[in-house]
Amino acid sequence: MKKKRKGWIRIIVILLVAALLGGGAYYFYRRSVKSDEGSAYVQSVADITGMGAVGLYAQYNGIVDAKDVIEVNPSANMTVKECFVSTGSKIREGDPLFCYDVDDLKLQHAQILIDITGIENKLLTNREQLASLKKQLEKAKEKDRYEIELNIQTVELDIRKTEYDLSDKQNKAEEMQKLIDASTVYSPVTGTVRSVRDDSGSSDPFGYSGSGSNAYITIIAGTAFCVKGTVNEQTVYTLFVGMPVLIRSRVDDTVYHGTIYRIDTDSTSNEPQGGFYYDGGSDRASKYAFYVEPESIEGLLIGQHVLIDLNTEESADSGLRLPAAFLINENGNFYVWAANANGRIEKRSVTVGAYAEETESYEILSGLTPKDRIAFPDETVHAGMLATETAFTDPTQNGTGLEMPFPPDNGNDLNGNGIEMPLLPDNIGDDAPQDSADFGFDTVEYGVDTVDFGG
Repeated sequence: MKKKRKGWIRIIVILLVAALLGGGAYYFYRRSVKSDEGSAYVQSVADITGMGAVGLYAQYNGIVDAKDVIEVNPSANMTVKECFVSTGSKIREGDPLFCYDVDDLKLQHAQILIDITGIENKLLTNREQLASLKKQLEKAKEKDRYEIELNIQTVELDIRKTEYDLSDKQNKAEEMQKLIDASTVYSPVTGTVRSVRDDSGSSDPFGYSGSGSNAYITIIAGTAFCVKGTVNEQTVYTLFVGMPVLIRSRVDDTVYHGTIYRIDTDSTSNEPQGGFYYDGGSDRASKYAFYVEPESIEGLLIGQHVLIDLNTEESADSGLRLPAAFLINENGNFYVWAANANGRIEKRSVTVGAYAEETESYEILSGLTPKDRIAFPDETVHAGMLATETAFTDPTQNGTGLEMPFPPDNGNDLNGNGIEMPLLPDNIGDDAPQDSADFGFDTVEYGVDTVDFGG
């Protein structure tokens, strides 16, 4: 019986020694990588650049519109008397578009001219009176000089006030005359009238809302067309001026080649993306307009709805475009914080190409692929950190340095799964319990093969 008990004790002692040796080894391992503790949130380059889920459906709704559209509006304080054009009218530069009702203005102008004549007469009388008083002052006796001087000051003050009134009336008369002379508004360009707003304030005579304009008159200048699309704030940086695209008709298989020539990031668009083509955005995200110049306009009609396809061979050859915010520029050398094959953050050199100011992005020539994962380079990121795709995970929050996927419980249940672990050295974490491990020979549960020591 004693031999059997000694055998059990020997086995338990061996297990304890093994556990302590394992804990010591882990302790020194954690000390060696202490500077590497912490995690950094990473995203795939494909998701960041729009080549992931976005790239599979990189199509945007677009509408054919005139490239040069001129808007003409009447002055806010004027009333239109007559319009000389209508929708579809062919006009030349200098042709009359509409005229203002200036009948009341002419009457007011005539009245002001009469007022000016009266003021001028008054001013002449005052000046003659002033001259007379000055002559009287020269011949006046000492006892009469005070009263004459007082009269002179009064007349001089009246002259200054009258001169001001005259200047004010003359300025108003000039402004009125300019309005009368400009009562007819002329076309600034040669083209076609696209819309004329009616008395109800309605525009859109072509039956579509592509222009979104409520101008009194809109004129299509020349014959150049463009295609207007909208892109959300999450993927706008994947576009750049000069980017080749395909324009696909919705009614047949016609395909047009085109090039993005403008991206309007200064103002947001209220037009919904619509359709069933996903552009990687959210209904709540701000949207911006971009404009495509087609190589050919044959068969295109203003107001025609089309699809803008970014997945062309030309655009694929242009490489990745990464937002500049993800790049570290050190004296012209560019780096990113990338996850390596071991799931750790490393500082990786990349080669960049052209910079697109409109989208604030660089073309990535080498060093990254769509499958790579990178972190945003804030001050907390450094080499050796654990790369995680869960933004709110803190793998060391229990103070032990053991990287675990869930919060710990209290006591010596360090990994939150109900398994009691043997006491590890206190250097592993200040908040590790020092007196909660149970080393009783009949109750110890090691479960070492279930503990995730990270790395």
